[in-house]
Amino acid sequence: MEIIVVGINYKQSPIEIREKVAFTKSSLEKAYGIFKENHFIKEAVILSTCNRSEITAVAADVEKGVHELVKFYHQFFELADGTLTEHLFIKVSDDAVKHIFHLSAGLDSLILGEDQILGQVREAHSNAKTWGCTDTILNKLYREAITTAKKIKRTTAISQNSLSISSIAVKFVEQIFGDLKDKRVMVIGVGKMSRIAIENLIYKGVKEIYVTNRTKGHAVDLSKRYNEVGVIDFHDRYKMISQVDIIITSTSAPHYVLRKEAFEKYLGQENKICIIDIAVPRDVDPEIGEIQNVSLYELDDLKRVSMENMESRVEAAKHAGEIIIEECIKFENWYHCLPVFPVLEALAQYREEILEEEVKSLMPRLEQASEKDKELIEIVMRSLAKKIIRKPILNLKRAGEDRQGELYASIAGQLFGVNQYSCKPGPCKECTKVCSKNS
Repeated sequence: MEIIVVGINYKQSPIEIREKVAFTKSSLEKAYGIFKENHFIKEAVILSTCNRSEITAVAADVEKGVHELVKFYHQFFELADGTLTEHLFIKVSDDAVKHIFHLSAGLDSLILGEDQILGQVREAHSNAKTWGCTDTILNKLYREAITTAKKIKRTTAISQNSLSISSIAVKFVEQIFGDLKDKRVMVIGVGKMSRIAIENLIYKGVKEIYVTNRTKGHAVDLSKRYNEVGVIDFHDRYKMISQVDIIITSTSAPHYVLRKEAFEKYLGQENKICIIDIAVPRDVDPEIGEIQNVSLYELDDLKRVSMENMESRVEAAKHAGEIIIEECIKFENWYHCLPVFPVLEALAQYREEILEEEVKSLMPRLEQASEKDKELIEIVMRSLAKKIIRKPILNLKRAGEDRQGELYASIAGQLFGVNQYSCKPGPCKECTKVCSKNS
């Protein structure tokens, strides 16, 4: 079994490409349904954020697994073959493991060390488990990656003065306007990114913020948290254009929520407005950016501000990288020992059966011995049995860590005659008990 990651992120692909392969909540369920029927993909976790869309999978064959994931992206999003060829990144085995650890800790983010990605990784794993698409390997991988990310945030300065896409967006606006205290802002959407944007705007002294959402009740609930926030009906969003200086939008809509024709109608000739679109797929029709007096910025425009943040966190990232190397080695040792776990369990079972037979045979011949002596004899026998088999067990584990687990597991099974106790080397349904003990 091999771990594979195939995906698209902000490093190789502009937003025009990323938005084509963004998963919605409804499409996630459909995607997991497809993977459950795919015989080549044994486990899968889908992560879809504003800056990335990627799938971590477990496959018996690397080449076939990669082919299936690339094919899935094109077919699922109805793209012509080859559309994503120059944009997809592929990581396999240990490189895939390192990627998940770096990703969870925020070391692969546009904003180095950002906090939001950890929650997104946790949610992605939870969704995959809910839809029955994870098992021993990915459950272990994501559990360890998340735990390591928490350790990094606790022991390094990587997340000091926590930043996110939303806070960077507000900082970007501040660089354009300077003081924001007299600016009026409309925020479209009520998700976490919108909430963080609102909190940063209030921190910068903005007194008039209007929030709108397709479900008005959600906007009302959000507004109750902040004195500076008012609510407008979603159908009136265009009417507010002439009354605000800044629009920040972050919804999960699969289509534009601001279109050029309606926008132009309500803008007015003298109004100047700045729009920050941090949604994927984009919320704002790109043609709106061509309108006079309109400045439209998208996620990819925020890179300059994020690079300024990068310099202050590079040293902390080095320390974080050292922690990740250590934890990756632990995971990889466990992962490469998977083929020997069934044989280890079989050896233990074989040892116990032989021991029980010998104890059962010996006890009738110890009629003159006291109960205390009988207990002592049994303890010694059990200790000897464990010691006799200890070295072969340690050598099997070492062989697994040296990437020779399958070979040694097969040889040990034949030498000790325990193949009848174990299932085929590698994780499978019958090995759940064994693997969980070692996870």
